[in-house]
Amino acid sequence: MTSWKRTSTPTDTAPGFTGVARFARRGDQAASSLRAGDIAVVDLTDLDRSQAEALVDRRVRAVINAAQSSTGRYPNLGPRILADAGITLIDQVGDGVWNRLKSGETVRIDGNRVFKGETLVAQGVAQDDAAVTASLGEADKGLSTRLESLMANATDHLQRERAMLLEGARVPRLGKRLRKRPVVVVSKTFGWQNDLQRIKKWIRERDPVLIGVADGADALLDAGYKPHIVLGTLDELSARAFHSGALVVVTATSTHGKGGAERFEKAKVDPVWFVATGSANDLAIVLADSNEAPVIVEVGAPQGLMEFLERGPADVASSFVTRLRAGSRLVDAKAAGQFAARSMAMWPVLLILLTGAVAVVAAVAVTPVGADWFDSFGERIDDARTWIEGLFS
Repeated sequence: MTSWKRTSTPTDTAPGFTGVARFARRGDQAASSLRAGDIAVVDLTDLDRSQAEALVDRRVRAVINAAQSSTGRYPNLGPRILADAGITLIDQVGDGVWNRLKSGETVRIDGNRVFKGETLVAQGVAQDDAAVTASLGEADKGLSTRLESLMANATDHLQRERAMLLEGARVPRLGKRLRKRPVVVVSKTFGWQNDLQRIKKWIRERDPVLIGVADGADALLDAGYKPHIVLGTLDELSARAFHSGALVVVTATSTHGKGGAERFEKAKVDPVWFVATGSANDLAIVLADSNEAPVIVEVGAPQGLMEFLERGPADVASSFVTRLRAGSRLVDAKAAGQFAARSMAMWPVLLILLTGAVAVVAAVAVTPVGADWFDSFGERIDDARTWIEGLFS
């Protein structure tokens, strides 16, 4: 643990360089708060290209990162962009920096240390050109290994489950429950709360089939929805899911895994069995796809390549092949939410139609035939007015 202490070196003759520290914690303030020559204080794990470019555009002198700028999960290019621009990067100074500094204070950077006056307020890892190059090399090797593992496991999964994936063998046929109806598959993973909120309007308007996967069934119930189908292994499905009134689809890797008779009898449930390998979420997508759902909206999908790759090797392979199978039917809830939020209101459409009608009437009115029509129409209005006046005279 770093010991923070005062130093006796005068600031004006001290080594290093000084600048104004400005907080841009999540990086989203970089475009507005930072000025040329500032020292940006951020909290950005795996600093990416766009974040680094925003800092370069603001012409900052240095970047102090409370987090780890490159974890080695993948070869992120943010540190390299800063190094190429000649911007000093001090990494992993810790969350204490937010308490020991205030935005707008002048600080001095000397190597991997940050001083406020004579007080050492932060110390981390200086990311020079050599360190950045080494980090990128290690991350690139790690990513290559993961990708090779993905392809090997995906090939194995496809060979093992080719009848199900290519022909739909052993996939339960649910008749009218799914056919020709949109489907929402809900897993309690990767920002599922925000996903479910984004498509709230879409669910209300389209009335899709709701499939709760494992504890995703509880997520639907907690959000006030009644799932139509709950799917998962016997251990993954809760008592609430069993008693929700939904169709229960129990997954198992083999017929030997079938069991739970007492639990089914107690809950008065007659489950549908889905015998296959793969994660419950992937099997739910295969179920919807095989039952001719026109669109499958996935709630809780990985938000990027790294989230996708960081799960277990078997789950990654299963998800990869499943998404190839579902093809254009599968849509991320984030995209579906964008379409729902941008749906056009009726009044602009009616205004456009009214404007078009007025334009047509005006165009007809200037023609000889149109003039005759309007003259005849005016005479009929006069006749109608005379007749009405006669009724009251």
